[in-house]
Amino acid sequence: MLRRFCFGLDMAAESDALDGVDIAIVGGGAAGVLVAIRLLADSDSRLRIAIIEPASALARGAAYATTQAEHLLNVPVSGMSALAEDSGHFLRHLSDSGESSDVTGMADSFVARRDYGRYLRDTLQAQPRHADLCWLRDQVVDIGRGDAGNLLQLASGRTLTARAVVLAVGNMPRRIPASRLRGEVRLVEAWDYPAVTAIPRTADVCIIGSGLSMVDAVLGLVHAGHRGRIRVLSRHGLMPLEHARPGAGQASLGELASLDLRARLRRVRTLAREAVAAGEPWQWVFDRLRPYGQLLWLSLSHAEQRRFLRHVVRYWDIHRHRIAPQVAATLDGLRENGRLEVVAGRMLVATAQPDGSVEVTCLPRHEDEVRTLRADWLINATGVETHVDLRPDTLLGALRIRGRLLPGPHGIGIASEGPGCVFDARGVADPTLLVLGAMRIGSLWESIAIPELRVQAQAIAAHVRGLLGETAGDV
Repeated sequence: MLRRFCFGLDMAAESDALDGVDIAIVGGGAAGVLVAIRLLADSDSRLRIAIIEPASALARGAAYATTQAEHLLNVPVSGMSALAEDSGHFLRHLSDSGESSDVTGMADSFVARRDYGRYLRDTLQAQPRHADLCWLRDQVVDIGRGDAGNLLQLASGRTLTARAVVLAVGNMPRRIPASRLRGEVRLVEAWDYPAVTAIPRTADVCIIGSGLSMVDAVLGLVHAGHRGRIRVLSRHGLMPLEHARPGAGQASLGELASLDLRARLRRVRTLAREAVAAGEPWQWVFDRLRPYGQLLWLSLSHAEQRRFLRHVVRYWDIHRHRIAPQVAATLDGLRENGRLEVVAGRMLVATAQPDGSVEVTCLPRHEDEVRTLRADWLINATGVETHVDLRPDTLLGALRIRGRLLPGPHGIGIASEGPGCVFDARGVADPTLLVLGAMRIGSLWESIAIPELRVQAQAIAAHVRGLLGETAGDV
């Protein structure tokens, strides 16, 4: 068990100022835990580490907080090791824990996300210095600069000084603008798993957004025995595609980096057609593209990146971020029996009705006349909010106002360089304030999945060790 107070961080102390640490990790989801795993792996290290996370368990976050067995990983077991240098680590954990004796079959399977969260916690607890980690059940609301380093302001009113801070804030849900909601609309967030399953079984539901959050919401409803109609409304009406069986070979596709965006798209389509003609699933082409994601993004000009975001990203996402075959089969079955309808169109306004239902007015894609959808409940599944300026009431919004960070390229995420050093308002990278994960998407694009997070966590750990000299400092 982690100690509730260590290094003098006694939550019951009279003083508002907690004793300082060397490294404060803001966020205890997958990203924060991956950083902690790296920092705690060295038994000779004396760095004092605190993780600040208000949830009741670490390694949950938006993705792994679900307790439902139907919510599966979107990547096979073989690709989900927490350690970049040990691809079989997660697989061995499942085998050792008795989850399966068929190691070969398990490698290509899609297990429950709750099991992956448990794996991350077990891996954290297995580190040599795990007992020295301080977990503060609190929330960071602002980070200033003090004489002794970064000054973290906590929601409890306490303050904590840290020589280095890692922003592992994870994914924030995108909000439906208040201007598009009229009256007391029955609205549930897709990531609020208990609230989704609490929707009455016979209720008609309208889900706004058709990405992975929508998939979670539909699975949650099905898990709860829902029998009502489900309508999905999104601008393009595109749903995530399914994974295929794993393929052999990893042909080099780095050549694409020398092409412009249009030529790249033509080349990828050609490769997909050739794969299908050769008896291979088209998905294998995207699997082979996987190691080149950041290179392909960085090799595009700013204008080409903008063009990608305007015209290509939605089609890229459904091919790149795929779902387990059994999940796809569930969605297909619901569509075939008429319980699930996908509408391509833009939501204009959702209006609460006197009987408690909601009327969603939308403009269908490629049409000029509006359409009205009636539902008993509305679910927001519009995905992840990556624009810092659209969340002024968060920690990142406070740091933006304070001048400690800048939005990333195209206004997406946080501007950063190297291992994740954050640029301040002057355009100067701060080596003591680092970020990883979804908030690096503008700079790196491929930055939200475990294969990227584990590499970033390793780089951040190496950076802060070098920065702080591997010895505890006076703070």
